[in-house]
Amino acid sequence: MDAVIKELPLALFTTLASVGIGAFVAMFCAIYVNKSMGAGSVKRLDRLTVVPIAFCVVALVCAFFHLGDPLHAFNIVNTIGGSPMTNEIVAFCVFLILALVYWLVALAGKLEKHGPRVVFSGVVALFGLISCIMMGLAYALPAIPIWNSPWGTVQVLGAMLLGGALLGGTVLNMSVRNTPLEGEADGRIRLLVMLGALVLIIGTAVLFGMGASAKSAMIDIAANTGTLIVPLVLVIAFSIAAAATAFLGKGAKRTAWLTCGTIVALVAIFLARGIFYGVQIGIGL
Repeated sequence: MDAVIKELPLALFTTLASVGIGAFVAMFCAIYVNKSMGAGSVKRLDRLTVVPIAFCVVALVCAFFHLGDPLHAFNIVNTIGGSPMTNEIVAFCVFLILALVYWLVALAGKLEKHGPRVVFSGVVALFGLISCIMMGLAYALPAIPIWNSPWGTVQVLGAMLLGGALLGGTVLNMSVRNTPLEGEADGRIRLLVMLGALVLIIGTAVLFGMGASAKSAMIDIAANTGTLIVPLVLVIAFSIAAAATAFLGKGAKRTAWLTCGTIVALVAIFLARGIFYGVQIGIGL
């Protein structure tokens, strides 16, 4: 597991960033169909938007720790367009700036009407989706054939949907309190959770399969990351169960189940990223 430990800052970055981005995607889906949130619920939602933003800020800090010296961050400007990982950070920063502007404008009471809120949150969600794709593509390196495939991106998108839907659902339900989300918003949150779990499992399983079948005189992929498979499946299953159970209740119980599901999903995503980093076999091995 040396490879996983070595890449710990990036594992934390991709875990926290994907969940934070996914929360904005989930909130957009709910806002789009939920046209009659009360004024109090909207204000609480705007205040609580700080939660996914905090996830993204902490993720960015983790990414800078990977540089060794934080001053190396200034070199990013010189490598824009020439480095996949630089492009990943730049795309994420653009998303984060848009999210911060959205949050501040909402706090200022400028998004009280449903139409402008939908448009602005949709733009933030779109740039978040682009950032997630760039996050996956950053690892498509010819020197590591297993990574040089679309499955890393698939895994990141699954993580975004699973963890983000649970975090977004938690924020939304804390906002409306005892009032159910309208317009099938609850159903969309459940759908995103289930879709995210499926995509995350598929992406991770394919990556592990590619690694386990690859021949290397130096690394036994099955032994290196196989111990993470069972815990990963268990925590994903619990995340789905938590989401399903949450919407059978209401108020504090519903929020508690969604919060629990979010925490467990974070563990699942971190384990999945551990498997991703554990299968890195270079062409020289």
